[in-house]
Amino acid sequence: MKVVLLAEDEEALLEVFASVVTDLGHTVLSAHSGDEALGLARAHQPDLIVSDHMMPGLTGVEFLRSVRRDERLAGTPFILVSAVLPQGAHEANAYLAKPVSLEAFERMVQEELRASARKRADRSEGAPLTQAPENGLNLARAEMLSWVAHEIKTPLSSARLNLEMMIRHLAGDAADAQRRRGTLALQQLDRLSTLVSSVLEASQLSDGRIKLQREPCNLKAFLAGVARYWRDTRSDFEFSLVLPPEEVTAWIDAERVRQILNNLVSNAVKYSGTSTRVVLSLELSPGRAVIAVTDQGQGMDAAELPRIFDRFHRAEGSTGQGHGLGLYIASALARLHGGTLQVRSQRGEGSTFTLSLPLAH
Repeated sequence: MKVVLLAEDEEALLEVFASVVTDLGHTVLSAHSGDEALGLARAHQPDLIVSDHMMPGLTGVEFLRSVRRDERLAGTPFILVSAVLPQGAHEANAYLAKPVSLEAFERMVQEELRASARKRADRSEGAPLTQAPENGLNLARAEMLSWVAHEIKTPLSSARLNLEMMIRHLAGDAADAQRRRGTLALQQLDRLSTLVSSVLEASQLSDGRIKLQREPCNLKAFLAGVARYWRDTRSDFEFSLVLPPEEVTAWIDAERVRQILNNLVSNAVKYSGTSTRVVLSLELSPGRAVIAVTDQGQGMDAAELPRIFDRFHRAEGSTGQGHGLGLYIASALARLHGGTLQVRSQRGEGSTFTLSLPLAH
């Protein structure tokens, strides 16, 4: 049995987190603020800390940094939970975005608890603490947006987790019908969460607030991972991979490039029509790696292409599920890498989106 410290100022969400951890067979310490959580951590030295970011007193990141500065706690696995990815989140062992799914929360708690014993034997000093200077107006805007995200996504998290727990424990003759209704409700909660995330991310990109975490990346292995994810996710589609014989290394933020490609592949699936084949390819051009996502779906008219990366633009034939920000965000992230995102398409003959990224020197 392990000891897990939970820090969350929303009582309903804290109650659900505590119930899940208790069901996993562990002891729970609960705190409603960063200051209270730090006191409990110092007194009990838990095996794992799970903390919200926006709380009274210390924020989650401030709490994390205080933990890392304490030599008795420095190696404690720390999961940060937040509606918006805060600056300094990379210093945590893991990050969960609100609304949190029951399966993701359980899996991450179990993974970090397994790592806890190893880390207790070899406590780290934590990552160096750095924070970029902020313009006062931009900082106020960012704080306001973070507050809005917190106020929307925290009740979404509570609703989602409670609904998942209810579905998990359904029994009896009406269980199948109730499970279907619950699943539909979860899908609507996810749509709302995606919309909030996209609006906030588009705003952060416009303000220049998103900072890339660049590292050398083997693009052949990276694309193989993307294709594998989509094969597992959509087994009804064929995801082909075309790679060059030579190794290709780019200096990128892998998670942000994954975000771009997942958006492109998701659109290829969404607008596939009767076709079920999507091709991911990688080519080299002078100083550049060129990744293409090609589908054989419904395609687009030439008149639509100049607006395809505009904010809130939705393709003709859209089923109403999108919000018109995905391609805008993908294009902005490509430019942030010093690259480009382009499209070739013809109505009835499919589309090819091409992501060009600078190679590592």
